[in-house]
Amino acid sequence: MRWVAPVAVGLALLACSSLQPLPIRSGETCYGCRQVIGEPKLASEMIDASGHAFKFDSVECLARYINDHPNERLEGVFVADYTTGRLMKATDATYVKAAVDPRTLRKIYVAFRSREDAAAFAKEQNATTADWTAVRDALKTS
Repeated sequence: MRWVAPVAVGLALLACSSLQPLPIRSGETCYGCRQVIGEPKLASEMIDASGHAFKFDSVECLARYINDHPNERLEGVFVADYTTGRLMKATDATYVKAAVDPRTLRKIYVAFRSREDAAAFAKEQNATTADWTAVRDALKTS
């Protein structure tokens, strides 16, 4: 029985050390452009070295912010899966640039957890898929 307390404390510390993004809700303000986040399944989030979460209305807004602040220490970068709305690591997603807002028809990057879902969506949109590095490279300011 003496091992129960140390094991419980160790498991608790292990659980606390895993970085988890905060939920993103409609109506919150984008840290990058200060617009209202209208669609959480298009949103993204970064967590800095101090553990503060910063929410963005789109993948583009987050990528531009990171590109413009290369010396900022980040602990986590997350994007919402377009299919489920759940946040995942930006490096784990597959992206498709598509017009998903029928009002504006502006093309934005949409993130997918499943490569198959991304490929199917890209085919529907007559687009191609990209990874996080390609998205960031495409959004670099000259």
